[in-house]
Amino acid sequence: MLNNRIAAIFCAVTFLMLSTLSIAAPPLPFSAYYDARFKGLKARAEISLTQISDTEFIASSLIRLRLLGATVSTIRENSQFDWLNNAPRPQHYEYNQSGIGGRSRSITFDWENNLATAIVKDESVELQLEDITLDELSMYTLIRQELLNGNDEIIFAVIDRNVVKEYHYRVIREEYLAIESGIFSAIKVERVRENSERLTQLWFAKDNDMLLLKLYQRDPDGDEFEITLTDAQINGEAIRPQAN
Repeated sequence: MLNNRIAAIFCAVTFLMLSTLSIAAPPLPFSAYYDARFKGLKARAEISLTQISDTEFIASSLIRLRLLGATVSTIRENSQFDWLNNAPRPQHYEYNQSGIGGRSRSITFDWENNLATAIVKDESVELQLEDITLDELSMYTLIRQELLNGNDEIIFAVIDRNVVKEYHYRVIREEYLAIESGIFSAIKVERVRENSERLTQLWFAKDNDMLLLKLYQRDPDGDEFEITLTDAQINGEAIRPQAN
């Protein structure tokens, strides 16, 4: 269960199905590092965005789950996407978990035919692509862009393993967030769910290209999961807190 929760959190950042090329306001490359806590277990996470051409990007995440000082599971994700019409459009996504709970899955996007091929447990499924269809890792790039656009309601489709699901996020408020890296002006966002008591909240750095600062999740059984930023560089420069 822990692996699934953490993977779902980091699996994720968004993309649009559009055809006209635009290079307006592309995301800035970054490297971010996080600490996590859950039931006494600790994890270290790294999330990065690399620009490989004017319009091509690779989002990556690496999570190491630790127990008694030893790494018991490692989760790696990669999402390659194009930047089109001021939004990302995914091309390929991969998830690989080694150690406890080892597994893998992938998604290949065929935008010419509006189809995606998802492979989970060696089983291949074809899925119809909608106007906004993302993988779990790339969706955070879309959330970032929608926040920069000033949108309070953010709705898009995500391929979650081998099914397409609708994700809905809502801006709650702006507030100052104190974490290890300093005090940041943050936009607090909450995922909207129907018929579920699970709570998921995220904080994005308003003055640092909407970098993810913190994520908090509480499950219906009362279990809590939290990640917080410890260090980050955006476009090669250290992030700037508002105060220390």
